[in-house]
Amino acid sequence: MQRWLALGTIAAGWIALSAQGHEVTEDSAADFDPQAAMQTSREAIGRQVGDYALVDREGRTLHLSSYRGKPLLVSLIYTKCSDTCPMTTRYLNKAVGLMSEALGTGSFAVLSIGFDTTSDSPQAMRKFAAREGIDSPNWEFASLDPATLKELTRDVGFYYRPSPAGFDHLSQLSIIDQDGKVYRQIYGDQFDLPILGEPLKQLLGNASIRYPTWKGLSARIRLFCTVYDPSTGRYRTDYSFFVAMLISAAMILPFGYWIFREMRRAWSPARQST
Repeated sequence: MQRWLALGTIAAGWIALSAQGHEVTEDSAADFDPQAAMQTSREAIGRQVGDYALVDREGRTLHLSSYRGKPLLVSLIYTKCSDTCPMTTRYLNKAVGLMSEALGTGSFAVLSIGFDTTSDSPQAMRKFAAREGIDSPNWEFASLDPATLKELTRDVGFYYRPSPAGFDHLSQLSIIDQDGKVYRQIYGDQFDLPILGEPLKQLLGNASIRYPTWKGLSARIRLFCTVYDPSTGRYRTDYSFFVAMLISAAMILPFGYWIFREMRRAWSPARQST
């Protein structure tokens, strides 16, 4: 009996130690299920994300509605993570830089949210951003309370479980459209750039359709001509399609005019004889 009591005490202590510093969610004792995580993530596509109040790394209140009108990339991380979250953030920083270069600075925004509510304070998020070298003006790092975390993770389909090493979770990047709905999910520590670039181009193109002005038309032309170059791993602007159209028009129009003139000459005698 004493041995069983001792084992029970050790087990209880291990559970308390492993959960220390982490939020205990529903079913937190259950093992992480990758298939369930993937299903939860995919089912969130098309779902409206609520207008939650977060706290930025300077301690100021940040509302998700402030991002409406442009695409938003949402990445959930925790600052005590020693490998996956830093690796994911560094790669995302590279991808964001390349897409900002291709689509224009400020064309989309990025938001990293700490989901370990007991540890991911504004100060911790600020230190994490500095440690990973994130200095983009369109990228914010934010904290939130447990109640908001529960609602937000449900909206974006983010599934995680505490573990002895920290947390088990998918490396998930959610693309939120201009209206605040989940448009696409991207998975993995690294991904091919078009997996991010093409959805962003689609969203920015749709926004241009809503405003059919000259500015919107020029933006659509630029998006159409922004293509991925596998040889460089970057997007570039290629106007060769429109140049070819202009060259073709320059060749066809004179030929068309010559045909019109000859047909007119052929018809002129017939009209005179009539």
